[in-house]
Amino acid sequence: MKAGLNIPRELASGLSEPGSRREAGSNATGIVREALAESGIELVGSCPIAAYDAAAPEAIRSAVLMPGAGGLVVAGSAGPALWRLFRARMDSNRALWEEPHPYEAFVASLLDRADAALSDAGLRFRRFEAACHATPRIDFISLARIAGLGSPGPFRLLIHETYGAWWALRGAWLVDGDVDPPREQRFPCDGCPAPCVGGWAHAGGITRATAEVRGRCVVGQVSRYDDDQVGYHYDREATRARLRQKSAI
Repeated sequence: MKAGLNIPRELASGLSEPGSRREAGSNATGIVREALAESGIELVGSCPIAAYDAAAPEAIRSAVLMPGAGGLVVAGSAGPALWRLFRARMDSNRALWEEPHPYEAFVASLLDRADAALSDAGLRFRRFEAACHATPRIDFISLARIAGLGSPGPFRLLIHETYGAWWALRGAWLVDGDVDPPREQRFPCDGCPAPCVGGWAHAGGITRATAEVRGRCVVGQVSRYDDDQVGYHYDREATRARLRQKSAI
């Protein structure tokens, strides 16, 4: 979670700096989308705050996390674009591999662009990150679903109509500005025999979401992650050690 501009993470209140002035007609969805252009985090969806609150447990509704919020914006990455930008950054500075969470740190630095743009527009916001160590814990799968970024598949991951299972959530913002309605989407799993899991009778939870299962989805295979990216997701420490050594050569 991070909010505001140039506020230390441990002191961030979740709101933009006092005295900022909102621009007339500011649309937070468009602001975030423009800020993240060419960042690799370019899947952006949103929904009005009523839709968020209807889906959220009481402890994380907007009245608790950000009273007065008007909407939710969610952002994700698809395919290998974000990973390739990350690899380029790491190859340029091998010392970055010593950070405890280098990929998450890189993602956070990109999400900062949206923070700055929202602040510049005078919009209050509170940011949440999908990183495993981020707090508070937010169900990003539910957020993406209500924002229209995907629909449930046979192995819990949301399936995107273009990217299939090869995409991931990265950040979300509660904002006090106007947002676009949820994206209209088709449901790519409707009518599909679910060859990814050997038929719907074998559908299950997130433990079914192996690289092999994702690779059998009939949607989005052109967006498959790079091999190192798959390795980092499923065996992080071994892949990180190998890539660190590779960068040293």
